[in-house]
Amino acid sequence: MTLPGNGPEEFRASWRQTWHTHIKPFLVSNILIALVTWVLGYVFGGPVLSVLLPVGLVGLVTLLQRGASRGYVLRLSANGVEFLRRHGVVVRMKWADIQAITVLTQGRTGIVIAPTGAARSIVAADSAAFAAANTGYGIVGVGEVLTPLQAAQQRRAGPAWQPAGTVREASLRLAAVDHDWRTGRIGEWFRVYRPDLLTP
Repeated sequence: MTLPGNGPEEFRASWRQTWHTHIKPFLVSNILIALVTWVLGYVFGGPVLSVLLPVGLVGLVTLLQRGASRGYVLRLSANGVEFLRRHGVVVRMKWADIQAITVLTQGRTGIVIAPTGAARSIVAADSAAFAAANTGYGIVGVGEVLTPLQAAQQRRAGPAWQPAGTVREASLRLAAVDHDWRTGRIGEWFRVYRPDLLTP
């Protein structure tokens, strides 16, 4: 393993991270979906469909959850920290502009559209579990927000950051990529460039 600083390094959510942030919070719903599709499959297609239908549907849901968890890319370099969000937007901070490591909360997902009763309670519980699982340590400071066009121009300009985006206060939820990032490889970068932020 090379030392941080010998070139940019990118991080995406591992399967362990996907389980923690996107699969486990919806586990009850996924089990109920499997049971309902098992019954429907048996009624309309017999034993074979009763197996294929829930396996296929739960597999599809798992793949969608995996894709959602890997929708963020964290890139670390000597320049600083870059968070590549969906649709090509980039939020970045220079190492010197990071002000603190703090707990950043994840809001609940959307509006609960399930009918009243048990189904609504399950969906609401899933939403709360998702918010809790995606709440964790991140960084706050002053950063730049680059549009997809500006990010593309930066890539063509080379590795040195060019002033391009809107400068404002920013927060990056690094826990979305790795919930335990402070003790892993990402934390090694911080111990090289900003060890003061990890000091108890």
